[in-house]
Amino acid sequence: MSHSGILEIDAGNSSLKWRWRGAAAASAANLSRLDADLGDTASPEQVLICSVRGAEFEAELSAWLARKWNLRPRFARVRRECGGVRIQYPDPVDLGADRWLAMLAGYRRARGGCLIVDSGTALTIDMLNADGLHLGGYILPGLRVAQSGLLQNTGIVLPPESGSVSSAPGNDTGVAVRNGALFMLCSAIQAAARRMAEENRTDATLILSGGDAPLLRRELELEPMLLVPELVLDGLALGA
Repeated sequence: MSHSGILEIDAGNSSLKWRWRGAAAASAANLSRLDADLGDTASPEQVLICSVRGAEFEAELSAWLARKWNLRPRFARVRRECGGVRIQYPDPVDLGADRWLAMLAGYRRARGGCLIVDSGTALTIDMLNADGLHLGGYILPGLRVAQSGLLQNTGIVLPPESGSVSSAPGNDTGVAVRNGALFMLCSAIQAAARRMAEENRTDATLILSGGDAPLLRRELELEPMLLVPELVLDGLALGA
């Protein structure tokens, strides 16, 4: 099978996203599934990885690549300055590599101030000014985590899901819970956008990525707005 020569992997909290650079991304539930999906593909020239799963999983990934192709991967490590982006964390290592890579790719795409929202297990919001300075960010529960957290801590039992989720008020408990989680996330994004506009006196480009990005784009009324499905993988070309 032919490919670009560079295999990119985003080891997130709930799945492994991967692609050959320049090709469409795919998702695997675990490392065994990824191995099966890749099959007997010819050895890549490089394997670039973003992982938020810690040292033990990085060692597991490295051992698998050594067995499969006798290759050592390159893991993205957060640097204070890279690709025009500057981090203000006292220790940049404390910033998640996935957020950092999304910022690198988003800043290059926006060519200026941007609000980067990555929506998966968690929803992260990061703010960059026109000079690439990271102004800080927020980490919130993602859509499904917000819903399940409420259910686990209350006596609410939801009926099977029917109809589409929106940010409109619900007229039954199930709709109110499901729509309420989306309303909360949309409200947080809109508030962050207002804050950026007030503090920087300019509109920032909203860049949406992650599994729930299409749903957020449908509900949000903010411009300019871009949907970039695999922002973390895009950032590997800049940060790994």
